[in-house]
Amino acid sequence: MYDLHTLGWHSFQQLCLTITREIFGQTVESFLDSADAGKDGAFAGIWKPVGDGALSGRFVIQCKFTSKRDKKLGTADLANDAQKAEKLVKNGRCDCYVLMTNAGLSGSAKEEIETLFTAVAGVKTVVCYGSTWISQQIKESKRLRMLVPRVYGLGDLSQILDERAYEQAKALLASLREDLSKVVLTYAYSKAAEALNKHGFVLLIGEPAAGKTTIASMLSMGALDQWGASTLKLDNPDKVVERWNPDEPSQFFWIDDAFGVTQYESLLVHRWNHALPMIRPMLRNGAKLVLTSRNYIYNRARNDLKEGAFPLLRESQVVIDVKDLSVEERQQILYNHIKLGRQKNAFRKAIKPHLTLIAKHPRFVPETARRLGDPLFTEGLSLDQYSLSVFVERQERFLQEVLRGLDNHGKAGLALIYMRGDALESPVELAQSEREAVERLGSNLGDCLVALDSLKGSLVQYVHVDGSALWTFKHPTVADAFASLLLQNAELLGIYVRGTPIDELLGQVTCGDVGLERAVLLPKS
Repeated sequence: MYDLHTLGWHSFQQLCLTITREIFGQTVESFLDSADAGKDGAFAGIWKPVGDGALSGRFVIQCKFTSKRDKKLGTADLANDAQKAEKLVKNGRCDCYVLMTNAGLSGSAKEEIETLFTAVAGVKTVVCYGSTWISQQIKESKRLRMLVPRVYGLGDLSQILDERAYEQAKALLASLREDLSKVVLTYAYSKAAEALNKHGFVLLIGEPAAGKTTIASMLSMGALDQWGASTLKLDNPDKVVERWNPDEPSQFFWIDDAFGVTQYESLLVHRWNHALPMIRPMLRNGAKLVLTSRNYIYNRARNDLKEGAFPLLRESQVVIDVKDLSVEERQQILYNHIKLGRQKNAFRKAIKPHLTLIAKHPRFVPETARRLGDPLFTEGLSLDQYSLSVFVERQERFLQEVLRGLDNHGKAGLALIYMRGDALESPVELAQSEREAVERLGSNLGDCLVALDSLKGSLVQYVHVDGSALWTFKHPTVADAFASLLLQNAELLGIYVRGTPIDELLGQVTCGDVGLERAVLLPKS
């Protein structure tokens, strides 16, 4: 059984309508969440559900969600729905009524519900599906799980994955589990899943914090499940070619920041140009490839990429801008993070009148919602229209202010992660240069570890990767903001130099002032 009660009504409705499309093979028209006139979805025609005879006419689909784990559905819960169904019947809009619920549904209750809608409301045919049946569909359908990736966090993965895939999935979920409960099925994800299924390749572009990595994570989980793919998260094209095994067709390669982390890196693009001729036979052999890139970096990279060597890069169906969120998707993302975040009820009530304004703001990205759901990022924030608009507009500056407001131990903990290239192995053992950096920041190892634990879930995360336990930044923008703070203090430049990859340094620093705009000036010392 899956913990369907944790989904929320909107996500449960999406799950039900996806089931009707994928399991029943029906093209379903979905309706707005408010003023749906007693129907969450509808279609007209002939339907042949498994185990039943063919049904025909106008179908109404109603999704009944409960947040109570052991709730049993009865006719008392459906009195209002029966009245709406009666009106639909009188208007000639309902011949068959399909009820889907995450509540328990006993045999006797099912008979009583069918009587309520046929004898009282006048519906010709009633079909009821409860939590047990829905859980069974999730367990049996790999494609359904990929299309509704939140279900990976709702049950026991060992029931649906083999031992090897299960171990990989556990590592992925270690960093995803908290965010998975808040995931919204966006058009960008659906389009990306379709591209991966059809072409075996997808490039996700968007501004920082737009949700690229989240979508890539969900796609990797789906590939692991649907194709039994060995999941490899790599950092450059050379490793993709090196790790490709022609004798193992089901390989999934995930490369974050394919053309540079914070700035365009021409060396990486040069390597991709060498690797692209090899990508085509890899895809033909069954490999799957997902790349992510910040939009401004990809726009630079396109000038140097030999797209002729890899025509897929020119096709819009595989290059997906994840920032193109509808207002409804933004609202649901914001709702999930506020509801399931760490804020107190007083904060939720105070911000509620402003949620529509926030969701419609042109600078809104999913990371905005996550930060609004965490008290660490909103301490001292005035919950009025102007202040919230500034919070969304200048989120990078707010993040810098949050980091600046940390105590010395918290800053030292972040410095250790930064100096290890966003992968601080646990248990932590300090090199001499790291010990000096921690002391320069006014801390020590013991206090650093306490601070990291208190920041877990907000600014940092503790994950297991390839058998190693690691402290990493919660989001790449944390590393960006921390680097900007280091650059503002000449006494901390050493931490910046030690923590920045050498190829990035070569494109960012000058030894003395030579007149280059935005260059990082390194003193002689």
